[in-house]
Amino acid sequence: MAAHRVRGHHHPYAAEALLDVGALQPDAAVVLVAVPVAYLPQVTRLLTDLEARRRHGSVSRRRPPAGPEAPAEGWTIEDLRRFSLGRSATHRTVAALLDALAAEPGRQFTVEELSRRTGLPRQKIVGAMAGLTRVLKIHHDYPRRGLPFDRVPGRPEAPRERCYRVDPDRAADWHAARRSRPDRGGAVV
Repeated sequence: MAAHRVRGHHHPYAAEALLDVGALQPDAAVVLVAVPVAYLPQVTRLLTDLEARRRHGSVSRRRPPAGPEAPAEGWTIEDLRRFSLGRSATHRTVAALLDALAAEPGRQFTVEELSRRTGLPRQKIVGAMAGLTRVLKIHHDYPRRGLPFDRVPGRPEAPRERCYRVDPDRAADWHAARRSRPDRGGAVV
């Protein structure tokens, strides 16, 4: 997430708030509203939730349980392909994480291990994970699909740290999604 100046201060949410509003309704008129910096994350979440409700009906604010329990539909190769083409920093970061997870299906990775594997700073990964649900609610039908990976309790050597993994089927689907890409006319090759 890039930091932008808000009243002479660098603020990490400023760019994301502007990008999200543009992504929410690209054909809608945008009105600039002065928001105290302290409330910017909450206002961004409110706009995101409103847009998710507009697109998908009411969206539950409850967190899904940690673990490999999958929602009813899960992720298809096409869903994963669409996700891999996302242009936000969250999309790019999580795509890099999925590349690492899919390279070793079934293995549980801590954030620290994913950081070493991908070369991404730990804080960038934590930030992407924090914003992922919001992105999924807006663009990827989170209530029906859930997360594109499993989030599980820690391993014996890291019991307090959450781990992430994909199973062999999801890894194969992710690899297939990464191999397919749209041509200039929008068809998948």
